[in-house]
Amino acid sequence: MKWKKYKIFFLIKGEIEMNSIKNLGTLGEQIAAEYLRKSHYEIVQVNYRCRFGEVDIIAYKNQTYIFVEVKTRRSLSFGRPAEAINKKKKMHLLKVGQYYMQRIKDEDYNFRFDAIEIMVFASKSPSINHIENIIS
Repeated sequence: MKWKKYKIFFLIKGEIEMNSIKNLGTLGEQIAAEYLRKSHYEIVQVNYRCRFGEVDIIAYKNQTYIFVEVKTRRSLSFGRPAEAINKKKKMHLLKVGQYYMQRIKDEDYNFRFDAIEIMVFASKSPSINHIENIIS
């Protein structure tokens, strides 16, 4: 698996206080969506929920739907962000992706599952690591 490292500058309308994990996650999802747009992905849906679970971002590029799990951290104290995507979470993502693809009823499109790691540091721009095909 080849990892790509990106740094971007972004503007978010309004301020998000970084005092809660939920707000950190929301910030990470906004950074990831902006990164994907700048990388020529179309954002189809954010925070898609169904009876099988939730996926942070559904994107589309080159006739492929991409189901993206975003993990945001302020430090590496607990390991890399993507290490939090365990086997159980991958199974939920797979079920959500399959359910979504059945609902759109278009067999001419491919789909895959990616992870985007966001490292947010107080004095630097966020660091982004896009990992493609986390479920093979």
